[in-house]
This record gives sequence, C-alpha cells and structure tokens, in this order.
Amino acid sequence: MKCFGCLNYNEIIASTPKEYKTTDDLYDYLKKSGYLFDAVMISGGEFLKNPLDEIRALLQKVRTLFNGKIIVTTSGIYYQKIRTLYEENLVDGIHIDMKLPYHVLDVKEDAQIYKDIMGVTPSKKLVDQLIASVDAVIEHNSILDQVRTVRYPLLEEAFFTEIRHFVEDRKAYYESVVPYFLNDFIYSES
Repeated sequence: MKCFGCLNYNEIIASTPKEYKTTDDLYDYLKKSGYLFDAVMISGGEFLKNPLDEIRALLQKVRTLFNGKIIVTTSGIYYQKIRTLYEENLVDGIHIDMKLPYHVLDVKEDAQIYKDIMGVTPSKKLVDQLIASVDAVIEHNSILDQVRTVRYPLLEEAFFTEIRHFVEDRKAYYESVVPYFLNDFIYSES
C-alpha cells in the first residue's frame, strides 16, 4: 500500500534503511526495558502483510517477554489475520484505520478515491474484508481497541460524517465501547 501522505513511505519503502531493527532487537529491548511501559504497539506500514506464521511467532514471543498489553495497528485489509489474532489471544487490542466510508462507495465508480487515499485498486472482496475487519474490532469490544480515521485533505467532510455514522451504528449493534477518533492529517516534512 501507499496511502496518501504515508509517513513511512520515504523512510522505509522508497529507500532501504542502512540499519534497521530486527525482531531480536525487539526481544532484547523488551527483556531489558519492558518493565518501563505498559503496552507495546506494533505498527507498520502494514504489519499484517507478513506471513501469519511470522506474525504469530513474533507476538507469542512478545507475550512471553512482556507482561503488558499488545496492540497492533492495521488498515483492515487482512480480515482473517485480525480474527486469528483475537482468537489466539495474540493481541489485547487492534487499532484499525478506517480510511474511507467503504460501505457507501462503489468499487468501479469510486476506484480513483481508493487509489488516491489507500494506494490500492478496490474489488468487492477487498471492500468486504475492510468492512468485516472494522466489524471485528468493534465486536471485540475492548477499550484497548479503536477505530480511527485520518482527515485526509482530499476528502470532503461528508466522507468523515459517513464513517462516523457507520462506526456509531456498528457500536450500537454490538453494544461496544470501542472508541472512535477522527485524527488530523499531518503533512510529512519531506
């Protein structure tokens, strides 16, 4: 993916870093300093893009080394992986970025909006996955979960209103306490 204004793109994707942290670096850090904080947030790009066996192994190891909460951030493209993380108790919460009002956009007519905001070509299957992922997070019903949206400057206010209505309706359906946030767009300095 290459979402609009991605803060990670130039640093991680466009040019390969000369040095980067490994999983062993993470484990070592948790062994030495994990007592200093109460949560670990694993973010990306899109962390769930990795093979499920690698995700599982990393999160299981973090669970053995760290007594705090584990939170993963995602766009929601990998619905089945989200389900697995919850079912196998590999995470305490998921922060999902609902980038567009998927439920009201047409896959063909609104394809350019998906490309502009998410950097992907939409399909019915993709949209179904995104909606199911948001539902899964809301249904999980933990204060450690959250649904959030970035106020992308390319979009009109009606997009954000529609997303908020969708989230609030799903929260009411599941009697869920999952918080929703509309975050300002931050321009990258590069």
